[in-house]
Amino acid sequence: MTKKNYIIDLKGVSKIFGNTTVVDDFNLYVRKGEFLTFLGPSGCGKSTTLRMIAGFEFPSKGEILLKGRDITNLPPNKRPINMVFQRYALFPHLDVYDNVAFGLRLKKIPIALKDENGEPILMVNKEKIKKLKEDYRITKRNKLLTEEEKSSKLSELSKAIDKLLATPEQAYKYRKLSDKEIDKKVAKALKIVDLDSLEDRSIDTLSGGQQQRVAIARAIVNEPEILLLDEPLGALDLKMRKDMQIELKEMHEKLGITFIYVTHDQEEALTMSDTIVVMKDGVIQQIGTPKDIYDEPKNAFVADFIGESNIYNATIVDNLKVRFLNTVFECVDEFPINEKVDVVVRPEDVIITEAGKGNIDGVMETKVFKGLHYEYIIMIGKNELMVKSTKDYELETKVGLIIEPDSIHIMKKEFITNIYTDASINNKNKVLIDDAAFDCDVTQLLPHSYLDEEGYLFNEEGTKRYDLTGADVVAEVNISDVELVDDIESDAAIVVGEIIDNIYKGDHYQMIVRTENEEDFVCTTPYTYNLYDKIGITIKPEKIRLRLKKEISNYEA
Repeated sequence: MTKKNYIIDLKGVSKIFGNTTVVDDFNLYVRKGEFLTFLGPSGCGKSTTLRMIAGFEFPSKGEILLKGRDITNLPPNKRPINMVFQRYALFPHLDVYDNVAFGLRLKKIPIALKDENGEPILMVNKEKIKKLKEDYRITKRNKLLTEEEKSSKLSELSKAIDKLLATPEQAYKYRKLSDKEIDKKVAKALKIVDLDSLEDRSIDTLSGGQQQRVAIARAIVNEPEILLLDEPLGALDLKMRKDMQIELKEMHEKLGITFIYVTHDQEEALTMSDTIVVMKDGVIQQIGTPKDIYDEPKNAFVADFIGESNIYNATIVDNLKVRFLNTVFECVDEFPINEKVDVVVRPEDVIITEAGKGNIDGVMETKVFKGLHYEYIIMIGKNELMVKSTKDYELETKVGLIIEPDSIHIMKKEFITNIYTDASINNKNKVLIDDAAFDCDVTQLLPHSYLDEEGYLFNEEGTKRYDLTGADVVAEVNISDVELVDDIESDAAIVVGEIIDNIYKGDHYQMIVRTENEEDFVCTTPYTYNLYDKIGITIKPEKIRLRLKKEISNYEA
C-alpha cells in the first residue's frame, strides 16, 4: 500500500483545550474507500479527532493531509468532506427533497475561463495566496510549536506563497447548479438511501431511522470524497440501530467513498468496519481489522473494551506455561520465565465438562439465557469466570473447565496503570476491588451528575434517578497513586497483600503487591521493602477512575 492510496494522513496531531490534552500525538492514515471506525469510551478524543478532519476544530500541533495536500487549517467548506451528526440537524420546515437539496442550491461549480482563441486564461490564484498568508499568521502565533518547528513551517509557507506568485494558474468563474441538475442528484441520493418514494414527506412524519437516512442523503448528495459519521445511530432503538448498521455498510459499498465513523459501541465497530482504531485518553491503543482487534488485543484495555473477556493477572512459570486462577496452563505465546503478564480468555472459548476432567473445577454461580446461548458465571475459589454455552446447567453444579492453549491470549502487562475489569459498585457507592470497598467518586460515571442524601445518582436536570448498586465497572488507578500502609491492622489498610516483585528503578522501587485472591496492585515507593513482606494498600477516592461496562440507562431507578 503506497501513500498514493492514502486519502487522509494525520501526522503528530495533538489537540489541547486549556491545560487538557484531548488528542495526543495522533499518527494515522486512512485508505481510499475504507470504512474506518474510531472506537473508545466517552471522552477519549474520538469525536475531537473527527472534527479536526472535518475542519470544525484545528490541531494544536501536527498536520492533516488530504491526498498529500496540507489541509490542517483549511475551513470545512473548502474540504471535500461531509459530516453526519448524531442529532440529524434537519430543517423541520422543509420536506425530504428540499432538505437533501439544500446544500446543492448553495453550491457553485467552476467553469474554466478561455480567451477568444480557446486558450486557457491564466491568473495568479489570490484565494490560495490569501489562505497561505492566513496559515502563516496562525503558525506565527502558535505557542505550542517549538522554535524549530515554527521556523520550518514558516519557511515552507513562504516558499509556497512565492511559488504561487510566480506560477499563474487556470482561472475559473463559478455558476450555480440548474434545477434539472439538482433534481438528478437528489433523486440519485434518495435512491441510495431507499427514500426515493418519500421525497415529498414532511420531516416530522418520518421515523428516526428515516430521518437518519435523510441526513445521510444530504451528506452524500454533494459527492464528498470522505463521509464522516459521529455516532449517527446513537438516538435509535436497538432493532433500528442493527438494521441501520447493515444499511450503512451497503451504502458504503455502493458509494465506494471513504467512511470515517465514530462510536463507543463495540458491536457497531465489529459489524461495519474494515479497520478499527481503539482510543483511550486521546491515545491510539491499537489499529487493526475487527478480527485482529478481537483475537489479538494489544493490552487489557482493548481486550476488555472489545467483546466480553475474562482478564487475569498471570505469571509465566516455565516455557509455554502460564499460571492464573491458581492453576498452571499450557499456552502458545512465548514470554520470559517469571514475567508478570495479563491473560485474556474469551467466554466462548471455555469448554464445560464433568468435574475433575478439565484443567480446573468451578461451581455454577449465575445463569442468564441470551437466546442462542446461556451465559454463566462460574466461581473458581473467589475468582469469576464467564462462560458461554448452548447447554443448560443447573446452578450450584460443580463442573470441569477446559481452556485450550490457543484460547489463552497473553499480553505484556502495562506497568503504568492498574486496570481492574471486574470491579463493581456496592450499596454505599464504594467501588469493590478484590472484594475490598474503596471510597470513590461515582458522579464521574455520568457527566454533570450529583448524589442525593439517599445515595441515588441524578442527571444534571434532576429528571432521572439511578441506583448504581451492583453496577459492573472498570476501575483504573495509576501505579503512582497506590499508597502503602505499613500497619496492616489499621483501618487505613483497605486491602492487604504480599510483595511478590520488587525492582529498583534508580530513584524508586516498583513493586507488585498480590492479595490472597491473586489480585495485583502495582505501585511505586522510595522506601525499601523485602520480598514477601505483608503490606496494606489504600487509594485516595479522587485517584480512582471509573467507567461503566453497561449503559447508564440499565441502572435507572
